[in-house]
Parts: sequence; structure tokens; C-alpha cells
Amino acid sequence: MKNTNYPSAFSLRTLVLAAVPSYVFPTLMSFLSGYFLQKTDLMMASYTTIGLSSLLSTLLSFMILWQFELKQILVQNKWVRALLIILLMISLGAFFAFLFNLPSEYFNIMFSAFIGAAIITIRQKVKNYKDEKN
Repeated sequence: MKNTNYPSAFSLRTLVLAAVPSYVFPTLMSFLSGYFLQKTDLMMASYTTIGLSSLLSTLLSFMILWQFELKQILVQNKWVRALLIILLMISLGAFFAFLFNLPSEYFNIMFSAFIGAAIITIRQKVKNYKDEKN
């Protein structure tokens, strides 16, 4: 069921507003932790495995939520929707860490994927078109 007559909560602007903080804040937090603890490996991981996995998780979650809104899937159940997407992003993070043979980065990648997915799925509204009248 495609509803193109209704205004969507998803746009390029909302994508950018979701993507920029999902990369900047995990990167900044982990980089500063690495700086104060004098761990260069954490500083290097902050803008690669930590920041990028959070960003990719946010982008994929955003696209999934957008499709949920267009097809009116799980529009009433915010917590079920969030849980499913978060588990999917954590699983994808673990899969890609295994695929690219990054055993030392499993935790960083999976936790960053969790953060990116959790922030966007809980914060982003998904409109229910059935409640709107023509």
C-alpha cells in the first residue's frame, strides 16, 4: 500500500539530521576517551570502525523505517519496530566484523551499530496513514 498523497516524516533533511550526529558523537566520545587514556588504537578506531558502523547502521535503519512507513508495516508498535531493527543492525555488524576478519573490533562495531540503530528507531516518527482522513 503506497501512500504518496500524504506528507512523509522522511526526507533528505531528516536523513542528514540523523546521520551527522550518529557519526560525530560516537567518534568524538571514543576519540576523547582514547586521547585521555593515551590509547592510540582507540583513537584510530574512533573514526573508522566506531564512527562508520554507527553511521551505516543509522542510514540502513532510516531506509528500513522509511519503507515501514510507505508500506504501513509496524506503524503502531514503536518498541517492536525498534527492537527488530536494532537486533538486525547488531547482527549485521557482527556478520561484517566476521566477514572482514576483525575479531578485535567485534565489540566496537556491534555497540556502535546498536547506538546508531537505537537513536534513529526510537527518535524517528513513522506516520500511520490509516489515522489520517482525506
